[in-house]
Amino acid sequence: MRADGPATETPNWLEQAKSALAKGSDDAATFAAKALKAQPLGAAENRQMALTLFWTGHFEDSARYLRRALAAERDALLDQPKLAKLMPTDDARDRLTQLAGKVEKDPELCFLAGCVLMLDGDRTRALAFLVRAEELAGTDAQASRLVDAKSEDRNQSRGERALIEGDWEDAARAFTFAALDAPTVAENYAGLVIALAAAGEDATALELSANVYARYRMGTLMPWLEKLSPSGRVVADAAARIDKLENAGIQHHRLAALLYFTNGWYASASEAGVQGLLLDKLDNFIHDLEGWMEDHQLSSDPAHSTEPEQPEPAPDKPPVKPDEPPKPATLDDARKHIRRGDYTEAYKVLDAFVTEGADPEVYRLLFVVLVGRGELSNASTAMQTWFLKVGDDERTKLNHLRALFNSRELFEEWRKQILVVRDADPNVGLPRLLNCVVEISRGRYNSARTELVVAAIESPANACVLALDRLLEQDDYINDVTPEGMQDDPTPKSLLARADTAFRAGKYEESKAAYLQAMEADAKLPYLTLGLLRCYFALGDYDNAARQLEQLFIEQDMASKQAREFQLLLDAGYDDQDIFKQHIEALKRECDSRPLSSTPWMLYGVIQLARNDYAKARDALQVWHDNVPGQRDPIVEKLFEYARKKAS
Repeated sequence: MRADGPATETPNWLEQAKSALAKGSDDAATFAAKALKAQPLGAAENRQMALTLFWTGHFEDSARYLRRALAAERDALLDQPKLAKLMPTDDARDRLTQLAGKVEKDPELCFLAGCVLMLDGDRTRALAFLVRAEELAGTDAQASRLVDAKSEDRNQSRGERALIEGDWEDAARAFTFAALDAPTVAENYAGLVIALAAAGEDATALELSANVYARYRMGTLMPWLEKLSPSGRVVADAAARIDKLENAGIQHHRLAALLYFTNGWYASASEAGVQGLLLDKLDNFIHDLEGWMEDHQLSSDPAHSTEPEQPEPAPDKPPVKPDEPPKPATLDDARKHIRRGDYTEAYKVLDAFVTEGADPEVYRLLFVVLVGRGELSNASTAMQTWFLKVGDDERTKLNHLRALFNSRELFEEWRKQILVVRDADPNVGLPRLLNCVVEISRGRYNSARTELVVAAIESPANACVLALDRLLEQDDYINDVTPEGMQDDPTPKSLLARADTAFRAGKYEESKAAYLQAMEADAKLPYLTLGLLRCYFALGDYDNAARQLEQLFIEQDMASKQAREFQLLLDAGYDDQDIFKQHIEALKRECDSRPLSSTPWMLYGVIQLARNDYAKARDALQVWHDNVPGQRDPIVEKLFEYARKKAS
């Protein structure tokens, strides 16, 4: 009786997920998550999760799961019902409208839009988005194959052209996509290995060469390698480098033989093969390679192969002035990206700051960025690192997370990343632990205690859980509070006021951040440039202070005004004039330490001119005048002449 199956029937979560999504039920995400948990690599399960996330508006995550579905099954979008049968039609239209406003420069969102439109039966518009996705990504095998089922040949052809032209980076990229799209074709891996070796990535080439030997067929690989003819002798040089390594093993000689053969150095390929056979006389690949060269009478190296290849003459182009090295990114740059919701760029900036002993602020920003990217597990690690490094004042600072975003809508969209995962499985502690910290930042301590219960059951000994429990049991955090100071949805003017207040309190970094946030929200607010000038001046960042001063010249239209009309109310932002004088003295010390520079002298001279100390202004601007080569700023020249006249 039991041979027919189990006593209880296992729920078909995938079918339930499809049914719930078609009806627009809130259970769609829960069922899709359970189906995916049962079959993490299934094409249908990943496709269903992608459609569900598209329906809930999580476009980046939707694109990721859609790619996983296509990686599992290349035709995962074929023979599927139209979009109207997969989810409510009105919801699909709304999401497509939202997606259209975000896809302009994002290859992943372009890819998602193309796939969804293809399901919707709008193939013409779908192809436009998929082609755009490939353009933005440089090459995108999955997008190109949806456009053209034979596109894997195009990636391989592109890689072949790149090898002939000597563009090793583009060759590696093209063959990577070709191998991902056709993982059983040895030629794709062989092209990737050749490109990596030519680029000097010997270790990676050696590792991936095993894929070539495991998948090759002599009748297709050998003729393909023979006609490849990569540029110059770079590939042969790479073969010699690998073949002559100290303690070279069979894998080195085998790879060297392949590279020599590809570059047309048949005698050297034969010698490398012989060295390999001395170590393993049964190696199939070397035997096949040696047999192919013998059958086709390929036995010699190119003429003068031992002479170093002469460099090609430089093209007749005008010399290009090398670009100045880019300035290292700062945490402020990461905050700017977060304020706009550009979490990927913020993540790239923060990556350089994540080191042992990094500032706690790095981990706080990393927590926010990883939540925005949907990487909640890593976000939890970053959050706990930050939480355990700072004191209660930082942990409970009201709206410190909300203040990172330009608008309430952007903050709510960010927070929704946590809530969707939490609601999909209420018994999982990780999203609840994250939301507990978010609720504390909002002054909602009762809700935070509720969220902490599940996390405490799941990880009762976790240091962060214990610290949160201790915090929420304190008298100050028993009742919810209405956030004071910064509004829940701060306006640009309130940000400006907060920046002024922070500056007067000596919190110059906080003031600068608030000024920058206000500027991004409304660049036309008065006194923003002056406020930033004060901050950079107080922080000793004189180069940026000088840039703000030049912007102030433009705002006051000093090109058409008299020098006496210039206004610089720098000291008006200080409650304590002694501190202002200390900052002036610090600037003067900077000038004295840089007698051949111009920027600090110009800044010092203009500040003294605004204070009516004409002699100091004249002397400082004289140094600026002498140290600036070529054409000088006419506005500063005007101020210099005015200082000279007034001083005499």
